[in-house]
Amino acid sequence: MQAEQILTAPAFGGTDEEQALAAELFQIYLAQGRFFSDGAPIRLSLLQLVEAMGKSQPRVRTWPRRIEEALSASPDVFAQEGSGDDLSFVTTRRGVSPGGSSGRREQVLTARFATPQPKRERPVRKAPVLAPAESIVIATETQTPIAPPIDTTPFEVVSVLPEPAPAVTPVTAQQIDALTATESEIAQAIQEALGSEAAVARWGDQWIGEERLQRLSRGDLRRIEDFIREQPERIATDVEIAQDVLGIRPNAADYASMLFAVNYRLSREPREFEYLGSATHGVWSLANASAIGTAKRKASEIGQDYRVLLEYDYSAEPAEEGLVEHILSYYEYTYGVLPFDANLRSIMPMPGFKDQRAVRITFESPQTGETVQAELRFPTGNRGGYIAGLETFYAENLIPGAVLTIEKTDQPQHYLLEYFRVSGEDRKLLALDEKKGKYVFRPTTFYCATQDEFVLSENRVPRFADQKPLDERSKRHPEQVIAAAFERAGENVQTSDDPKYYALIADLQAAANVERPIPAELLRDILVNNTHPEFSVDESTEDAFFYTPTA
Repeated sequence: MQAEQILTAPAFGGTDEEQALAAELFQIYLAQGRFFSDGAPIRLSLLQLVEAMGKSQPRVRTWPRRIEEALSASPDVFAQEGSGDDLSFVTTRRGVSPGGSSGRREQVLTARFATPQPKRERPVRKAPVLAPAESIVIATETQTPIAPPIDTTPFEVVSVLPEPAPAVTPVTAQQIDALTATESEIAQAIQEALGSEAAVARWGDQWIGEERLQRLSRGDLRRIEDFIREQPERIATDVEIAQDVLGIRPNAADYASMLFAVNYRLSREPREFEYLGSATHGVWSLANASAIGTAKRKASEIGQDYRVLLEYDYSAEPAEEGLVEHILSYYEYTYGVLPFDANLRSIMPMPGFKDQRAVRITFESPQTGETVQAELRFPTGNRGGYIAGLETFYAENLIPGAVLTIEKTDQPQHYLLEYFRVSGEDRKLLALDEKKGKYVFRPTTFYCATQDEFVLSENRVPRFADQKPLDERSKRHPEQVIAAAFERAGENVQTSDDPKYYALIADLQAAANVERPIPAELLRDILVNNTHPEFSVDESTEDAFFYTPTA
């Protein structure tokens, strides 16, 4: 077991009243950064500190001035950043500002790996002592035996040719010009070259000679398997395995290489273990464990639905670094998924090993205060990637058309999933009556901000009522899904005997994504492509199209 670290209270400056207030505020920082490392900066704005102190004494109106004076009196403990409404103070769990020094020597893994250890002195090898040779007595032969007569019959000479060795398929190395190639191209070439070497071990972007890694015995593997099975979520990190199972302390000289060895050695045992970590954070589960997802549709079928992302995957302009905005479609709401498109790929973790199936991630909702376990499944072969496990969260808090923001945090594989709360609104929204197998409109009260173009209400798409979902064969053809979207969300501008449907691309986008994922680029490509003559462009109106059913 790892012993808990005892933190000493820092020395605060200022008056006695300011010192007492600073000590109380420091406890708030410790609570906020309870999962941080000792030297990691803990940043809180002045407004957040005022809100925290206002919970215990809400009637004090001088909190902003008193808090600023108390923290400014201790510059060695709290570092000030910004001014005005953006004023914030930063400290660490040690009670020193991030720019200060606590007198503790930091251990940097890169420096430890870069500094070679002194060579061990070899003891002087003594010369071997040779035993005296024994005397050997050779008996003399007194009679010469008579040799048998030699057979002079010539032998038949048969030439035996050796079997040809099997041809060895050469490994074609990627040739690049180091003078003109970019850093990413050089890095890719090095990774491909090292990846073909059996004597080189890889985990994420780290490489080491396989013979230099520690090995795990069969007993170690059994103890690791039992340890994972005892965990509540049936998962364990490489740090927990190294410390709690193998007994490696964090201050051991071979601690970092042991973490590498744990991840690499367990990856060579695919029948017992499955890697669910990223390129920098090791997480392990048992093989064939129950996966996170929905019971309404098979994981393989959802992967087939997202196959379109392999061809149509265009990223939008990011809102800011590490933040992605997304509008929830009806398909995503129904199955509790998110598409692993170019936008989400910019903030999601990278796989730690080749052919890795999934990564376990968590979403924290500041609006509801809950944390949701989810699973990112990478694209494989002819299946697209997606995030599964959000079905319950969607059903309790959101509707199709809700606007989401997904933000990357400092914690590995942990993200903030936020939505905009609004006052309650009542509408009749599209839903599937599973008993009758038909679409209906049900009264719904929701409290999230939405994008009106993706909200399928009865006033907007009334012809969806009593319609049956498309069969699996029709869903495999995007043009048939779009044709159904015209009939459900469009307007017949001719007669019922000779129909011709008119619809805007925004209505088609929302209606088509009821049955399966249809990216905007795929939708527009089918509508304007001459290979589908049943669709035509309305030259008089922008983003308006016609659909003429064929006999």
